[in-house]
Amino acid sequence: MKKRKKKVQDIKIYGFPFPQELLEDLRAYKAKHNISIPASAYAALICVLKQIHREKTAGGELQEFNLSKYSKELGINYSSLYTGFQFLNIHGFVYESINAAGKPVYVLHNYDIYHGQKTDSYNYFIIPHSLFKTNIMAELIRTSNAKTFELFFSLLTQFRHGVARISKLGQAEEITYTRNMSTLKLLLGKRSKGVREALALLEPLFNISYSGIAYRGNQLWVNKVVFSLKPNTVIENNDAFEVHPLIQEFSKHTESTLNDLHISYKPRDLFDIMLSFKHEVIELLKYVSKDEQMNTSFSERDSYIQSYFYMCLSWFQQHIRKLRSDRKTFHFSQSIGAYFRTVFRNHILEFINSNIPYDRLHEAHYKEYQETGKIPVLYQKLRNS
Repeated sequence: MKKRKKKVQDIKIYGFPFPQELLEDLRAYKAKHNISIPASAYAALICVLKQIHREKTAGGELQEFNLSKYSKELGINYSSLYTGFQFLNIHGFVYESINAAGKPVYVLHNYDIYHGQKTDSYNYFIIPHSLFKTNIMAELIRTSNAKTFELFFSLLTQFRHGVARISKLGQAEEITYTRNMSTLKLLLGKRSKGVREALALLEPLFNISYSGIAYRGNQLWVNKVVFSLKPNTVIENNDAFEVHPLIQEFSKHTESTLNDLHISYKPRDLFDIMLSFKHEVIELLKYVSKDEQMNTSFSERDSYIQSYFYMCLSWFQQHIRKLRSDRKTFHFSQSIGAYFRTVFRNHILEFINSNIPYDRLHEAHYKEYQETGKIPVLYQKLRNS
């Protein structure tokens, strides 16, 4: 029986993952030890997760973590952010270690457990990148609103699932979730006015409206609160062409090649190489037929992508070995990612002309024109080559 293919969502919250199990561990630790987790600790933890996302390190390592930079970026007093990070360190959520290269690093505790051995078992919600363009975290720390952080996490968990059901960016604000004011008062430990003041701090990312409004004397009574995401939190899912497995495969082979050649690199360099390949090759070939009717998980398009990647990687390998056999030195004049971007760009059109049949290219041009209404990018590049 043919396995049903999981639908790839068209729109996603644009951000980085916060493991659900990490949030559950924080709640359990809080209950077990009868302590409150300060707002500064939640902010510091978000910075840790953002840094892991930036560095693309294995095992949750922080090799280039700089609290001072995050303090300036977020407009948070350094001592407050440092106090939050120390809370995480003292209570074991992050710890100091020495990595394989002998460098001192901080590590997120239980990173491997949180991410699971299989992608399907990795449960998470998304922290929007746009959070770092707002004053939300600075204000939650200033007003000691740790419980509003917890509400923030809860809302993002709900909206991650809601966004998965829409197909257009304009529909994001149509997804709403309602909370009873009585529930929010208990959750935040505040009266109605205090709840409204706390929710106002989240308005840079959420549309917040009230229903069941009534006046009793001079007092405003609110029955329900309605939340929706603002457009600055979501993007079109450019990975809807399902290249994640290929990218993971390519990254592993690139890492192995660089290690075999004894070329030093950072985890971020691997990410930049994959990003360069995606922009220069995958985006160019994304409309090439995928043989949707075939009972296979490996498409015709993917076979072209894979062949070209390994051709480039093999060329690089041979180039370095030839230089060394001639007793010449090699160094990247720019970043590693920029070097590979040039390699991918310089040979792709020749590869397409030599390997992809004309009828497949014609179909790709037609599909791109139908979808975009513009002259196909691939057609223009081939015509000008």
